Amino acid sequence: MRKIFTLCLFFLIQYVAVKAQSTGSFLVQGDVDKFYPVVFTDGNWGNNIATELEIGRSDTHINAPWRGSLISKFRFHNSVWGNGSSFADVEIQNNNGISGTTVSFVAGYKDATLQNGGFDFIIWLKGQTSYIYRSNAIQNPVIYDGVQKALPYQEVNGRAHGYKTTVDSYVNGGGKSTTGTLFTHDDGLNYMAGNLGLGTFDTKGSKLAVNGNIRAKEIKVEADNWPDYVFHEGYPVQSLPELEKYIKINKHLPDMPSAQKAENDGISLGEMNKLLLKRLEETTMQLIELNKKVDQQYQLIDQQNKRIDTLSVKNKPLKKKSK
Repeated sequence: MRKIFTLCLFFLIQYVAVKAQSTGSFLVQGDVDKFYPVVFTDGNWGNNIATELEIGRSDTHINAPWRGSLISKFRFHNSVWGNGSSFADVEIQNNNGISGTTVSFVAGYKDATLQNGGFDFIIWLKGQTSYIYRSNAIQNPVIYDGVQKALPYQEVNGRAHGYKTTVDSYVNGGGKSTTGTLFTHDDGLNYMAGNLGLGTFDTKGSKLAVNGNIRAKEIKVEADNWPDYVFHEGYPVQSLPELEKYIKINKHLPDMPSAQKAENDGISLGEMNKLLLKRLEETTMQLIELNKKVDQQYQLIDQQNKRIDTLSVKNKPLKKKSK
């Protein structure tokens, strides 16, 4: 009897778990070049766990040839009048279209409950496109595409939201995004193949771009063609008159970037160190050459002074006789 009761309880738990999940599909109408607000629900807010929502379309030819495919997951917990544990962890994988351009289906997402007691979570999705969803909470997507629901979507005590025509900068269309901070405690290798932007989304093709200050105990820059060749015999060091003429015309030292170029393009730390060292070495050679000329002048002046002294000694008897 106890075994039968246990078995029934097990099936009941499984049934409740299955019923708690929500699956379905929906079509966002409107225009294909716009992204419309679709409102989902943080149905697990009162259960003290995060709501998980997956939205996908595996077949790239749904709705139209090469429309594109999407696999995404939203794990979120709404604010609801400002409760502090709200967050949104998002993973989005868009495919590339046949032309090689990126096809984007998600243009933005937002917790719509900061100033109200609702449970709405907005995701802006591409128009004229079908989507399949699965969630660990009951979902009934409400689509504000101007057909099924009139635009805009109005947050209670908050902003009104229309469609988007571009993807928001915070949306990572090819990977994961997190609301919170990231800690890795392992002292092994942490590898990143792509570019990294700190405080900026535009790395301008660099592996690391930082919009802000950097503090470090030491920075080591690998450099080649170190400018010790300045000290090689036969290196043409500019004369000071030639250097003066160049500066008057160009308003900066030879080989150095202009102020406008530095402001527009930035400067390479390794390259600038080489240029500065080159200029220092050339200046050193100019000082050495100038010092030689000064020594020659001192020698010439010393010789002239000796001649003057000699002539003064010879002229003394003549002065006495003249008296």
